[in-house]
Amino acid sequence: MRHRGVRAGMVASAALLGAVALGPASPAGAAAGVTEVALPVSDVAPAGLAAGPGGSVWFAENAGGLGRVDSAGKVKEYALPANSAKTQGAADGMAAGPGGRLWFTDSSVDVPRVGYADPATGKTTLFEVPTTGDVNFAGGRLTDIVAGPGGAMWFGGGAAPAIGRITSSGTVTVYATAGASVYGLAAGPDGAVWYTGTDGSIGRLDPASGAVTASYPPSAGSGSPALGGIVTGPDGALWFTEPGVGMIGRLDPATGGIDEYPVNTADSAPIGITVGPDRQIWFTEAAASNIASLDPGSGAVSEYPLPATLSAPMRIASGPGGRLWFTEAGKGAVGSLDPAAPPAGAPHPAVPPVAHGSMPQVAAKFQAQCPQNHACQTQVTSGGSVKIGSFALTLPPNAIRVTGYISSLGPGSVLNPPVMGNQFVSQPVEVPGGLIGQLPLVGTVLGKTPAALLPVNRLTVTQSLAAPITVQLGPGGIEATAKLNVHLNNQLLGSSCVIGPITASLTPAILVPGGAGDPALGWTPYPVQINNKIAVPAAKGCGPASILDGVINQMMGLPSSSANNAMNLTGVMSLGVGVNPADTPAVRSTAAPSALSKLTAGLRPQPKVKKSAAKRVRAPKKVTVTLKARH
Repeated sequence: MRHRGVRAGMVASAALLGAVALGPASPAGAAAGVTEVALPVSDVAPAGLAAGPGGSVWFAENAGGLGRVDSAGKVKEYALPANSAKTQGAADGMAAGPGGRLWFTDSSVDVPRVGYADPATGKTTLFEVPTTGDVNFAGGRLTDIVAGPGGAMWFGGGAAPAIGRITSSGTVTVYATAGASVYGLAAGPDGAVWYTGTDGSIGRLDPASGAVTASYPPSAGSGSPALGGIVTGPDGALWFTEPGVGMIGRLDPATGGIDEYPVNTADSAPIGITVGPDRQIWFTEAAASNIASLDPGSGAVSEYPLPATLSAPMRIASGPGGRLWFTEAGKGAVGSLDPAAPPAGAPHPAVPPVAHGSMPQVAAKFQAQCPQNHACQTQVTSGGSVKIGSFALTLPPNAIRVTGYISSLGPGSVLNPPVMGNQFVSQPVEVPGGLIGQLPLVGTVLGKTPAALLPVNRLTVTQSLAAPITVQLGPGGIEATAKLNVHLNNQLLGSSCVIGPITASLTPAILVPGGAGDPALGWTPYPVQINNKIAVPAAKGCGPASILDGVINQMMGLPSSSANNAMNLTGVMSLGVGVNPADTPAVRSTAAPSALSKLTAGLRPQPKVKKSAAKRVRAPKKVTVTLKARH
C-alpha cells in the first residue's frame, strides 16, 4: 500500500508551483557545496558519465560528441565520426571498461552504435550493432552501458527489446529481453546482468543461457517514465529509481522481494542512481534539480538543492576526489559534490507535472521562457562562418541564439517572443585585424601590424531582427525565415552602421535522423546545420552623416548577390513544451521558492513497503556476430 496521505500532502504543495517563478533563482545559501563546470555550448544535453584517468571525468553529449573535464576543471570535447549512413551520432550512456577504455552508446535511431574512446587521445572506435536478424537493435536508440560478466561491456537496446554484450574486438552477442525496452543496466552480485525496462519491469539476464526473468513492482507500472537507473548496492541488493511515481526501489536477488521508499519531494522524477563512497545510495531528481541520498539501512532520504532550478540532473557516478559527479542536461553543465559536505538549503520543488503522482516533467531552462502547452524551441550556433561579399567571419560558439514559441502554423504565423528573456541574442564577434584587416589586397598583412591593435581599429559584428520571424510547415517540418540586420561596431563607423535587412532561412538540416536525446528528457535536442545563400544590400549609416558608406561598400564588395554570400552554421535546436504558467511577464509571480519549502518541511520518508513482484520468464534467445570497427 502506498502512503497516500503523505503523497497527497506533497502533491498539494507542489501544486502551488504555478505561483513560483521558474527562473534559476534558489533559496539563500543553497547549493554552496556544489562545483559546476559549464560546457562551451549549454544545449548539448550531457547524459552518461564515467571516471577517467588522471582525475578526469568523461561524459556523453546527446547533441554533441564526448567530453572530458580534467583535474583542473577544463573542458575538452571530441566529435564523433559519421556513421555508414553519413549521419551524426548521439552519445548517451558511458562507462569505464577493461584496459582503461571509456565505452559509450550512440542513441541515434538510423544506425545504432557502441564505441569506446582512448582517454589519452580522445580517438574513438565504433561498432554498428545488428539491425536485422532474429534478435537485433533496429530503431534501438541505445541507452545505458556497463562493465559486466566475462570482462565484456553490456548495453541496453532502448526501444529495441534486446541487450548486447560486446568485446573490445567487436564480437557482439544479442540477447532478447522479456519484451522490455531497456533503460538502465547493472552487473549483479549473482553474476547476472540486471536491467530496468520502460514497461515497469526489473529484468535478470543469465549470461550463460540467455534466460530472462522479469519482475514487475506494482508501483512502477503506474507512472511514466516507469523506471530509471539501476545499481548494485553495498548490501548486495539491486537498487533502482521509479521516476513516474517518485520512489526508490530495492530488489533482493536471493528472494525476489521488493521494497519501495518514497522520495520526499513530489513529482521530482528520480532517474540516475549510484553508490557513493559513503556506502549510501545517491540519486538525481531530474524534475526538481536536487541530488538526494538514501540510507540503505534505515531508508531515510535526504535531499540537497543544486544551484539553479531547471538543471535537469540526469546520470550520477562516483568519481575523482571521492566526489559524486553528475550531468545537468537542462543547463549544460557537469557538477560534483562532496558526499560528506553536501549543499545546504531547502530542496527545490519540482517542475509542474503533466499529471501529479504519475507523470513528472523533466524540463530545461529554455522551456521556462515559453507558456505552458505551447511548442517551445531554441536554436544556438556552435560554430560556422558567414561570408558577405569579400568579407568572411568565423563564428565562435554561442554567437547567435533564437528562442520562442509557436501558437499556429497557418499563413503569416510567427515565432512568438518568449515570455521571459530575449528572442534573438547576438554576441559581439571580434573581427580579426579590425577595419584595417578588411582593406583589399593589403588587409591580411596590415591587420597584423601594431596599428591594427589600436582601439579605433577594433571591429565587432552583431546581428538583430529587422522583422518578426515567420514560421510555416514545409515538407521537412517547421520552416522559419528571418530578416536580419548586421551591425558593424567601430568607433569611426559609429553606432548606426548597418547592412540589411538580409532575408535568411533559419530552417536547419537535422544531423541525427529521428532525433537524439535520452528518453527520460522532457525535450529533444537536435544537432543541426544551416547552409543558406543570402543576398546582401549595401551598408548604410556608417560614419558621421553616412560619409563612410562608400568606403565600407567598396571594402566588402556590397551590394552582393546571393551567389557570393552564405551562412554556413552548425548548432543545436531544442524542442519541448513550455512550462511557464503565465503568458506575460507582468502576471508572473516572484514568490520565493523557500515559501513553498516551508509547506513540505517535516515530511519524512515513510517505512519501507514490502512488495511481492509478479514474474515472467522468457526462453533463451541470443545471436552472436563479429562487427567491423570504424574510426
